[in-house]
This record gives sequence, structure tokens and C-alpha cells, in this order.
Amino acid sequence: MQPAIRSGKMGVRVKNSYNRNAPGTMISNARNMDDVLVTSIVLKNQVTLVDIISLRMMGQYGFLATVFDAFGKHKLSVDVVATSEVSVSVTLDPRKSDNLDLELSMLKVDLGKIARVTSRNDLSIISLICNVQKTSKILQHTFEVLNDSGINVVMMSQGASKTNISLVVEGRDGQRAVQALHEKLFIRLKEAEGL
Repeated sequence: MQPAIRSGKMGVRVKNSYNRNAPGTMISNARNMDDVLVTSIVLKNQVTLVDIISLRMMGQYGFLATVFDAFGKHKLSVDVVATSEVSVSVTLDPRKSDNLDLELSMLKVDLGKIARVTSRNDLSIISLICNVQKTSKILQHTFEVLNDSGINVVMMSQGASKTNISLVVEGRDGQRAVQALHEKLFIRLKEAEGL
């Protein structure tokens, strides 16, 4: 696919083998991406959220290093991160762990000396692959949709790669949130813009 796309002379159409009548997705460099808000929405279910809040409220140097050292010690792979000086929220994929409950218990013991550690299971990550130069507009539409749908955001993070915004929601709301966001960001906005 890459040689065809790099040549700039032909596109590649990606089809769904389970739905051959669907039009699929055309990948090409013919479209000006400057005006595009969101290019895709990705849903990841059954994730665990871990909140770590320092027992000291100010000047906690080394706090983040200690926290992430503990994740490494227990071989816990972090997906999404949101931080401040004295708190960290991370998501973990239970499928990447042999025994997440045991590993989390050990993590809580290790970090319990410096922080209050809580966890919640059965959450979903919604990632908006997007043009983050338009973050304000993307978030305006996103939170409008989620508010209208009665869906609360538990955690939010913007990736350092500047290509995605991730939202954590209750697992029961994940699919409904993606459908509502797709309707707004891909269908209604394009209709409003005459695309």
C-alpha cells in the first residue's frame, strides 16, 4: 500500500471482507487534511483505570519517577496517561497481564507509602485520531455529543505525538459514545459543510 500512496498517483481502497457491498475507505493524498477535524475513532474496551494521588500536596519531586518505576517493576504496561504534579491517572489493558489483580495489589502496596491508589475496571478508551491543531473545535463537538448522550468522561489525555485525543468512559457507554461521535463528526458535520 505504501508505494501506491507515496507515488501520489493512485489511491488504495480498503474494503470490509465481512461487508463487501460497503464502499470502504479510500486512502490517497488527494485530500487537503488541513480542514479535517477527525480521521478515525477507535474504541478499546475492558480497560482498567488506576488513579494515584500523592499523600503530599506540593513539591513532590521524584513522584512521577517513583510511580512509573513501580509500574515497570510489576511489568504493568500503561496505555493512556494524564498527570499533574501530585497525581497520575493511567489505563491498563488486562489482556496484557497474566494476573492484573495480583499485580495491582502489589503496586498498591509499593505506592501506598507515598500515594493513595485506587482502580476501576470495565472502562473504555475512545481515541479520536485527529488534527490536534483544531483541538478546541474537536473537543467542543465531542463534549456536546457526550453531554447530549448522557455520557461522562472519566479521564482525558492528548498524546505527545499530537495526533490523538483519548477519552475514558464507562464500559457500558463506549459503543454508544463512538456511534454518537461518528454521527456528529463524520456525517452531520460533513452534511453541514456540504461535503
